[in-house]
Amino acid sequence: MKYSLRLISAYIDGRIERDELLEYLELLGLNPAVTSVVDDDVIFELETPANRGDLLSLTGVAREILPFTPYHLQMPDSTFHETLSDKMPVRVKDRKDCFYYSCRIMKNLDNTSEHPLWLKEGIEKLGYRSSFNVVDISNYVMAETGQPLHIFDLDKTEGGIEIRRAKRGERIVTIDGKKRELDEGIMVIADSKKVVAIAGIMGGENSEVTAGTRNVLIESAVFNPVVVRRGSRKLGLVTEASTRFERGVDITTSKTGMLRTTCLINKICKGNAGPLTEEGGIDERKDNIAFDIESINKLTGINVKADFIKKVLGKLNFEVKKKNSIFIVKPPVYREDIKENVDIIEEIVKYKKYSSVPSEIPSTSIKPTSSSKEIESLERVKDIAVKLGFIEVINMGLTSRENAYIPGQINPIAIENPLSANLGFLRTSLIPEMLETARFNIGHEVKRFDIFELGKVYYREKNSFGEEYRIGFVSVNSGDFLTFKGRVEKFCEKIGLKNVTSETRPDVFSEDENLDIFLAGVKIGHIFISSEHIKTLYELKKENVYACEIFLDRVMNRLFLGDTSFQELPRYPSSKRDFSFILPEKVTWKEIEGLILSLDMPIEKIDFFDLYRGAGIPRDRVSISFSVVFRSLSRTLQKEEVSEFSEKIVNAVCLKLKGELRGKSATNI
Repeated sequence: MKYSLRLISAYIDGRIERDELLEYLELLGLNPAVTSVVDDDVIFELETPANRGDLLSLTGVAREILPFTPYHLQMPDSTFHETLSDKMPVRVKDRKDCFYYSCRIMKNLDNTSEHPLWLKEGIEKLGYRSSFNVVDISNYVMAETGQPLHIFDLDKTEGGIEIRRAKRGERIVTIDGKKRELDEGIMVIADSKKVVAIAGIMGGENSEVTAGTRNVLIESAVFNPVVVRRGSRKLGLVTEASTRFERGVDITTSKTGMLRTTCLINKICKGNAGPLTEEGGIDERKDNIAFDIESINKLTGINVKADFIKKVLGKLNFEVKKKNSIFIVKPPVYREDIKENVDIIEEIVKYKKYSSVPSEIPSTSIKPTSSSKEIESLERVKDIAVKLGFIEVINMGLTSRENAYIPGQINPIAIENPLSANLGFLRTSLIPEMLETARFNIGHEVKRFDIFELGKVYYREKNSFGEEYRIGFVSVNSGDFLTFKGRVEKFCEKIGLKNVTSETRPDVFSEDENLDIFLAGVKIGHIFISSEHIKTLYELKKENVYACEIFLDRVMNRLFLGDTSFQELPRYPSSKRDFSFILPEKVTWKEIEGLILSLDMPIEKIDFFDLYRGAGIPRDRVSISFSVVFRSLSRTLQKEEVSEFSEKIVNAVCLKLKGELRGKSATNI
């Protein structure tokens, strides 16, 4: 909406200069933007808050700046005489859609007489295109009071007026010449035979005022903002009227708009007015809000006098009573933004000017709050993932039907009122959303990365809902699978999960290359190479994608048990020996490692470093190489002892695992 200094000044009983007005509007946070200067007038636009529909009017802005001035609001003339008895029957089908509806018949209009100069100039300054007299009057009154009005050609309506939802299949050609398809989600104004307007948004061609219009029906109503907003979005049709209805219009303003419109049509178009037809209740009065002067001083650090409070709130049309140091305030019904005493205090400080509030940092003591053991453990888990080279990602937890059903054998939880079709379910696994993240990064030319996410997944449990913490890892084009698996194993070790095992089992994410992870016989996760189907689904077909998901809730009581502590550096040297065996292909590294550790020897660690299949190795066998570090905590090991330990390892592997030593029995390092 556009505003004019001269038009706003018409509602104030005193003179305000241009620079004064713009300064006041800046102080109020409305950020005026001057669009043009005409003679001694200035035209500007404002940034009005979404909860301040009252500022979409000339009188509303005039009232807002009054506390800065010694002046008062003067409302325009709204007097007229009823000279007709004709009334229009009205039926509101649902009071939740239309809180209040009023209309009045006016007859014998001169709709083509010359516009008064003030009306024509006012319409043009406000940014409207001048039309017939009654149309210009309705637009001017809307800008003046904030109440949207609509004028119907009475002779084009048939029977009474009904406010209802549209029927599926109904259509209307609106006054912009476009055909609109309607449905049950859109509220309409209809006569006995047809739809004549989309309620709160735009009228129809079939009841439009023309040069030949002599008899009209004036409409002033209060429609449900939610219904108007939904209808406007569905039709892709935003108008001056819908913008105001969406922000909220009150019944008092609706009645004021009707009176003012009738008055102007009576004076300018010489129309005869009939009695008002009304349907609906009265405005719900605002609750009283109490506060004292001390609360203002304590909250803002400035001293405010009682007289100043009365002056400011009185000029803003608040009802104010004072009892001792307590103020009892009732806001006007159009101030939807006033809910509690801090809102009142903000109004007062706004006119005291924010610059008067001291810019001091309050002194207070901040006491750390203790965190739960579970949260502390989860934070440590994330720290370890970061230290292992993974970057944390955070997804919403809301996902699409396709993603929610991918894990299978889980009954997803649907959202009752989803933000969109792609966010209609709670996730059942971290992996699908992480693959979406991978797709996004690949699409933005980030070709190599390792990510992790710690969060909850959700599922149904008989008659209730279940949720659990999980951590997921995804590696894209970052090394081979064995490297990724090793990092996951190191992660498990660092968070206190000792002796985890794995078994190859088919899975929805990878039918052939999936390893289920177990701890003490309980499945705690899985690690896999993404299948071609999954990679195609997420547009990652050309990438090497490895992933893992660990069910943290199943191991929460085991996290960080027996945390490592600092210990004295070894006093005695170690001895290292390398071994290379040809073994049956079915033998696992866990079996080899377990066998060696079961031998009664001072072994510090065992490191796997090579696996080989190919030339020189039988088809059903594999070459595995590893090193063993020996160290005694009480003395230096002798060369003969280390050789004896090495021979013991060779004998055990050859005998129990059907292994065959390659080359020499051991190599000194």
